[in-house]
Amino acid sequence: MERIGIIDLGSNSVRLVIVEVDDNRAYYQRENLKETVRLISDIDEHGLLSEKAMHYAIETIQLFLRLCKTRRVDHLITVATAAARQAGNRRLFIERIRQETGLDFKVLSGEEEAYYGYLGTVNTMPQTSGLMADLGGGSLKLVSFVDRMMENSHHLPFGSVTLTNSYKTMDRPDPRDLQQLEKDLADTYRSLPWIQGDHPIIGVGGTFRSLARVVRKSQDYIPDITDAFELDYDDVKACYERLSQMSLEERLTVPGLERARADIIVAGTAAIKCLMEASGRRKIITSTTSIRDGLLYEHLHRYTKDPIVLSVITHHIDNLILYYRLEENHLRRVSNLAVTLFDQIYELHGLNGFERRLLLIASLLHEIGSVIDVEGRDKHTLYMLLNAPVHGLTHRERVITAYVAASHDDLYLANIDQYAEHGPLLSDDIDLIKKLAILLQIAHALDRGQTGIVTRINAEVLEDKCLITIRAKSHAELEINDARRRENAFAKFFGRSLSIVPGDSLY
Repeated sequence: MERIGIIDLGSNSVRLVIVEVDDNRAYYQRENLKETVRLISDIDEHGLLSEKAMHYAIETIQLFLRLCKTRRVDHLITVATAAARQAGNRRLFIERIRQETGLDFKVLSGEEEAYYGYLGTVNTMPQTSGLMADLGGGSLKLVSFVDRMMENSHHLPFGSVTLTNSYKTMDRPDPRDLQQLEKDLADTYRSLPWIQGDHPIIGVGGTFRSLARVVRKSQDYIPDITDAFELDYDDVKACYERLSQMSLEERLTVPGLERARADIIVAGTAAIKCLMEASGRRKIITSTTSIRDGLLYEHLHRYTKDPIVLSVITHHIDNLILYYRLEENHLRRVSNLAVTLFDQIYELHGLNGFERRLLLIASLLHEIGSVIDVEGRDKHTLYMLLNAPVHGLTHRERVITAYVAASHDDLYLANIDQYAEHGPLLSDDIDLIKKLAILLQIAHALDRGQTGIVTRINAEVLEDKCLITIRAKSHAELEINDARRRENAFAKFFGRSLSIVPGDSLY
């Protein structure tokens, strides 16, 4: 087992993540800590970091280092970003950190920072093309990518904190300052014509996350998940107009807005709104990734030198199966049976590859709730799939998958109406979940003993019924009888009676 610590000395905050990598190379985040330091605010008119800022940052690093020792971290990665990069006394600062903590911090260039943000994005997000915008306290990194490959990259020397200080937006802003801020942002973005496109912006950084939380709270949206949450231009514009008319004290009471960001949210949202206008991109997909994720993937794939995973959803499913030590052979047998049945009765359901993919994912993760407790496994599975790091799915896909997986014994639809009324589910999705759940239940029943006794199924859609013939290595009465429990539900949702019979060469 290996424990990796990553300390990111940013312009607005110092962050520590600790990731545990087990002997199967499965990994899971164990710690994620942040201390708001605001280094970028303490660079004086001569471009020098103040003594107070350096002392506070070093004190925070020492605290994180002690935690790393307590957690028995084996390998520590330490980087500094825009504030350290822009400071005239950065060499002195980095040397002081080394003398007082023993750590050698690498000061990332703007290009390196953009690359690591991109790397984290393409390894965790379902979108294969778009514009990554990583807005920090002192810089904005922009990367356009197509089919998950980087096309253009640039970093701009401003962020939420520096814009706030330059245009005096900390408290209730003067409309003239806001007008100048928007004009200057628009002029800057116009110098980068390659940012224009139709694919969404992938929003990285605390300002994007805060914006997503504010919008979610205002809509009573569920699930309460920031990763992959979608905002459109009207959401961003409305938030900007609302927040920019508030005093700092009023912003501190806005539901979803982190108190530590209340003073810098107006300038940060202005940067986002103007980016959407200049790029012509009408949608933002919020990401919880960061340069720390990029650094992690680089470390995990240090021997292959290829840190981009082949398939986002496959990679993260495999990681969860390995990390939680789920019975992989059983899961893959059930998934194969489920999608085989899906394919063979296509004329009954008329569903396509989108639904087939969700059935496959749900089948592979339908036992994950067992890591909490086998009693109440259905509710635990739902909880896990709505809260575990299942990257590569939209919110709608995630909710559908979670309910299908949770229903692998019996239908489990607790609170599902709320996801249709206040969340991402469409009007027909509840019926879809029921149909996919029945197919998963039949497939799970046919490997109930987790021995692989059922080797093949053949489903025929006849005029009066659907006939499933079972091929097995030996006696499979238990599995067949369990699968037959779903005959009534199958008839209800697919409009055709179901008959499950053993094949001639069963034994």
